[in-house]
Amino acid sequence: MTMHKHTNREEHDNFLRVALMWRGSVTPRIILGVLIMAIYTYSLIIIDEHYYKLPHFQITPFEYTGAILGLVLVFRTNAGYDRWWEARKLWGGIVNQSRNLLIMSWQYSEENPQWRKEISKWIITFSFATKESLRLQKDFDDLTDILSEQEIAELKNAKHSPVYVASKIAKLLNQARHKQTIDLFSFQEMEKQRGILIDHLGGCERILKTPMPLVYAIKTRRFILIYLLLLPFSLINPVGLMAIFITVLVAYPLLSLDRIGYELQNPFAIKNLSHLPLETICMGIKSVGVDMMNNKAYLDGDRDKNIE
Repeated sequence: MTMHKHTNREEHDNFLRVALMWRGSVTPRIILGVLIMAIYTYSLIIIDEHYYKLPHFQITPFEYTGAILGLVLVFRTNAGYDRWWEARKLWGGIVNQSRNLLIMSWQYSEENPQWRKEISKWIITFSFATKESLRLQKDFDDLTDILSEQEIAELKNAKHSPVYVASKIAKLLNQARHKQTIDLFSFQEMEKQRGILIDHLGGCERILKTPMPLVYAIKTRRFILIYLLLLPFSLINPVGLMAIFITVLVAYPLLSLDRIGYELQNPFAIKNLSHLPLETICMGIKSVGVDMMNNKAYLDGDRDKNIE
């Protein structure tokens, strides 16, 4: 299992360690913009002192517009976080429905280890297929121990791998129903869980394929640009060279919040900061499924023996 460096992970309890972190921070992605603002402010100071007196603005208008800009950025960041959190809830549903299907497969069906193992491996595969589909990839190396080379090749060649896997599960459920391996009630309940998996998949694809409105991004970034370009004019006269420090101090959080909002819009892409740890989630589902496939305690006879 590969753990990507930008995967979201738990915050450390050490304040300084978190405050000074570079890896996983938005700083590397906005540092160029901050440096440009510093150079821009320094250039204005040189021009004002040695070549041409620039117009000087009062700070008060920037206090008003700064408050408005803050509200705009908070809305952008919250919108990105809402998408990130919704995606995590959808993946929580995929975990729950996968576990439900695994438990039902081993508890509601008659003694048929081969069918149980067959449907279990495809239930496990669904989460991996969904992960790869959302990332526009087809890397199924983590499934080589439960799928044959031919099955992996067919999975890679499928136009939509999660739907292909869901169809495999539906086919196995239908076979069990016709052979009366499971009763009609169990079939309906398991088919319901399979349908919910598709619903969660659709929810994730909705997030992936519906970007934030471009018109809002344009207005937000245009507002930030105008604000930062005009800010030095209000600082040069009263503070001189300190205007560089103050401009950087203002530019850093503004550009950071804008970038964070952008990064959170697609919680599945491995290049984005704090993307969802889908590898860990999928391996958790696989661990439960493989344990059921390999542990004889899940078979009816052994289970009854344990109860006694």
